[in-house]
Amino acid sequence: MAVQLKVLATTVLSIVLLHVSLSEDVEGFRERRAPKIHPHTLLPTPGLIRARGYPAEVHHVATEDGYILELHRIPFSPRRSLGGNPNPINLSQNNVKRSLQLQLLNATAGFQHRSSLIGNSLDPKEPKVVFIQHCVLCSSADFVMNDPNQALAFILSDAGYDVWLGNIRGNIYSRRHRTITAKNPKFWEFSWDTCARYDIPSMLQYVRTNTGANQVSYIGHSMGTTMFFAMMNIHPHINSWVRVMAAMAPVAYMHNKHAPIGVLSPVINGIDRSLTRSGMAGVSNANKIYINANLWVMLRDALHPVYLQVHNYLPVIVAHTPAGTSFRTVTHLLQLVRDRRFQAFDYGPTDNIKVYGTTKPPRLDLAAVTVPVGAFWSDNDWIADPRDVQQTVRELGNVVLNHRVQHNNFNHLDFLWAENAADLVYRHILDLLDRYN
Repeated sequence: MAVQLKVLATTVLSIVLLHVSLSEDVEGFRERRAPKIHPHTLLPTPGLIRARGYPAEVHHVATEDGYILELHRIPFSPRRSLGGNPNPINLSQNNVKRSLQLQLLNATAGFQHRSSLIGNSLDPKEPKVVFIQHCVLCSSADFVMNDPNQALAFILSDAGYDVWLGNIRGNIYSRRHRTITAKNPKFWEFSWDTCARYDIPSMLQYVRTNTGANQVSYIGHSMGTTMFFAMMNIHPHINSWVRVMAAMAPVAYMHNKHAPIGVLSPVINGIDRSLTRSGMAGVSNANKIYINANLWVMLRDALHPVYLQVHNYLPVIVAHTPAGTSFRTVTHLLQLVRDRRFQAFDYGPTDNIKVYGTTKPPRLDLAAVTVPVGAFWSDNDWIADPRDVQQTVRELGNVVLNHRVQHNNFNHLDFLWAENAADLVYRHILDLLDRYN
C-alpha cells in the first residue's frame, strides 16, 4: 500500500506541477548545446532585479529553530531617483475608473487600527516599507519576472517603497540550517503553520530592524496570505507591526473548488506518512532552480509558434517554478480541502493528542487578524474559489477592501505573471497601501 501511495503521489504531482527534473548538474546543462533561451532564464532573483536596472540586496536571517532564510531587497528605484515617472502605471485613472468593488468597507476601523499602534507609526518621516510573501512552491522571483511597469516589486519600488521579498524555508533560496542539511529528512518536517510561527515573524522583525520602520505593509499571494492569517493566531502582537495587508487570492478555506491535486485530499495523511518514511519529504527537491530550464527546452518546439511569440518570457517562469517546499506543506493545504476548516496541521488523532492535547488540530481564528486587509480575488481562480474567499472575508476582523478582479478569465497565477495584472490588480494594491502610508 505504501508503494502504491508513493507512486500515486509522485504521478499526480508530476502532472499537476509540470515539473521535470532531468539533471542537477547545472554546469552540464550550460555546456550542452541546447536551443537558445531567454537571457534571464538562468538568473536568480537578485540577477533578475539587476537585469532591469534596479539595485538588489541579499540578506539572511536565522529563525528560532535554526533555518536560514534569504531575503531579497530593492532599496530604491533608479527611475524615481533620476526624476522619471515615479509610478509607471497610470494612477490618475484610479479616481475616474474605480470599479464598484473598490470601496473602503470599514474606514473607521482602519483609522482606529492606525491610531492605536505603537511608536511613531504615523510619523510622515518613517520609511515606506513593504514586505511581499510568495505562495506554495514559489519564491521571491515571482514578483520580478516581468517588465518594470508590469512586475509588482518594480511598480512598488517606482512608487517610493523600500521593497523586501521573502523566501520561506525549503525553497531554493532558503535551504540551509544551522545544524542539518537539506539531505536530512528532518529538514523537511515542517508545514505552513511552522512558517507562520517562525519564518514570517523572523523576516518581518529583520526588515523592521534594518529599515527603522515600526510598521511595514504586507502583500501576500495565496499561501503567503495563509501564513499571515495563521501567524496572528500564534503571535497576535505582530498585528501592531503591520500597517495594512493586501491579500491576493487569499487562502484560508479551499473546499468549494478543488484544483486537480485535490483528488489526493482524502488519502493525503497516508501519503504523507508513506513519503516521510521513504525519505521523500521535499517537493521539487532539486539543488538548483535552473534545471527547470530543461523543461522549456523540451517543450518549446512542441508549442505553437504564435504561442511562443506572445509568451516569450515563459522559459524564465518555468525555470523558477516550482521553487520547492516540503511535502508536508502540500499535505496541510489538502487537509483544508478535506476537513473544510482553517486549522493547524493534522498529525492524526494519536499524535494530535501529543502535540495539541486534543484528537483534532485547533481551528485558526481569522478574527485574530486586526490589521486592515484588502482582499483581491477573481471568479476564475481554480484554488481560491470566490465562495471560499467570501467566507474568509466574512471571518476576518478588519476587511477594508473587497476587490473582485474585473476580468472573467483572470486566474490564480495571473496575480503573478499576467501582463494586465498591473492594471487589474497592482494599481489597486498601491492605492490601498498609499492610504495607510
